[in-house]
Amino acid sequence: MVTETLKPVKKIIQHLASCSKSTRDKAIKLLKSWFPSQPEVSDEQMRKIWKGLFYCIWHSDKQQVQLELINNLSSLLVTFDDLNLSVQYFEVFLITMRREWSGIDYLRLDKFYLLIRKFMHQFFNLLKKNRWDLELLERLMDVLEVKTLFSADGYPAHGVNYHISEIFFEELKVFMPVKLDTFEVMMKPFLLVLKNSNDKILLTKIRTSMFEVLLKNGKKLLELKKSGITPETVVAEVELFGTIALTFGLSGKLFALGSSEDCLQGNRKVLFGLHESFEKLEKELANSKVKIGEPVVKGGVDDDEEIPDLVPIPELKFSSDEVMAAEQAGVDMNGSAEKSSKKKGKKAKKDSSGKGKKDSSGKGEKDSSGSKNSKKSKKGSSGKDANENEDTEASPGIIDFNETVISNLQMQFEKVAAEVGMDLIDSSPEALPTLPINTTVSKKRKRARSAERKSSLSKDVSGGGLTEKSGEKTAKKVRFSMKSNIVWKPQTPLPPQSLRLPPSATPRGSALKKGLSPGPIRESALASKQRPGAVKVRKASKGSTPVVKRLRKMRF
Repeated sequence: MVTETLKPVKKIIQHLASCSKSTRDKAIKLLKSWFPSQPEVSDEQMRKIWKGLFYCIWHSDKQQVQLELINNLSSLLVTFDDLNLSVQYFEVFLITMRREWSGIDYLRLDKFYLLIRKFMHQFFNLLKKNRWDLELLERLMDVLEVKTLFSADGYPAHGVNYHISEIFFEELKVFMPVKLDTFEVMMKPFLLVLKNSNDKILLTKIRTSMFEVLLKNGKKLLELKKSGITPETVVAEVELFGTIALTFGLSGKLFALGSSEDCLQGNRKVLFGLHESFEKLEKELANSKVKIGEPVVKGGVDDDEEIPDLVPIPELKFSSDEVMAAEQAGVDMNGSAEKSSKKKGKKAKKDSSGKGKKDSSGKGEKDSSGSKNSKKSKKGSSGKDANENEDTEASPGIIDFNETVISNLQMQFEKVAAEVGMDLIDSSPEALPTLPINTTVSKKRKRARSAERKSSLSKDVSGGGLTEKSGEKTAKKVRFSMKSNIVWKPQTPLPPQSLRLPPSATPRGSALKKGLSPGPIRESALASKQRPGAVKVRKASKGSTPVVKRLRKMRF
């Protein structure tokens, strides 16, 4: 009976494993049409089909061909009408990958990594299509737990578990946000791995790729919320994973797993370390008084109503008469009336300051009396004062240093000096330096500042606060002593020129301190030291060797 049921699929499987690309493409088309026609597909049939699909991917060499084939095979997971068939298809895929993993060489490993990634993407796409049904999610996560993470098949396929753990959050973030109960069902197999798995590498992969990602994004989101940054400017990944890390309560779950009796002793350190990190994060959230709610899921079961498309409103155009009438009435018509009123206000200010329009020749500006005015007038003119008043009114950030402001500053300086214990040099307003209005003070060099400081300190202060003696010198004093600078001089009268020694041989300066007598230094020849027990070698006389002597005799 089993062979009869396998007969229709046998040719499809053989064509799937063919070396010809056209044959494989035809077999995949037949397979897509064969699945809907079957009321039920047995596990043995599905295993045989996946055996052929594995070698179909094995024989595809070019990158574009591989990508197209992998997309076609992974998309079948979503196209099936029967959810049981989708779960079976995903389950046998995992079994086949584990069975054949040890036989994959490193040249073909990348395309099978891509196959696993695409299947995980369609895994979440299937859940989204079914509105994140918890029953379907539990079935799929049980398959992931039993068939891969805690598989008892005995195949050395640890790379499948490692890769799924690394890419799980990378593929999930495209379909987020999800509800907390949905996220709890997703994390259940990985929490059990942290509790009961002996594979230390898998523990490290899950800790770094999942829980540390949640912890990092939770810290970032909390810092951004404290600084008052709006959610629109926050990165989507930080907001999604950070919200889950702050509201999911992982510290309590990790502590319960680590303190359970059936937890492996070597895994407790990992669980308690993560528990401390998440507990610290949750305490910071409680102390900061920042409110973070549960993630809002868009497109859920209750969100059946579709958002209508916004119809673009055409831009309204007004005539010049309507604009002028609206300006007089003070109505804002798409922002144009407000701008024109500002321009009119500026023109009115310029007219009131005594400036007229340019004449027809364009050589200058004429006022009401007919005299020409240049663009830059001298200081003290009425036009300049009007322009300064306009600038100060237009830019309220600039401070006008008038007499009242300077007197207020002087009072503040006196108060600070009284607190510090200093007396002002001169408190009269005439002694205060005159500051230029609306200008920046130029920086002086250090030398100029020090010269001014010295000159100010040298003067006598009337208040008697800071004084300096005029006779003192600030230069460093150096004292010379003949005791430390001894120079040896020869006796007088000098000896004749023939008996004099070169000056380098006579002791000078510090040599006299050591007790050396003045005069020439005569170095005695040191006796050659010989090692004890050394044998003297008799040097042979230089002469011809016996062989040379014999040759000479033979010649004669």
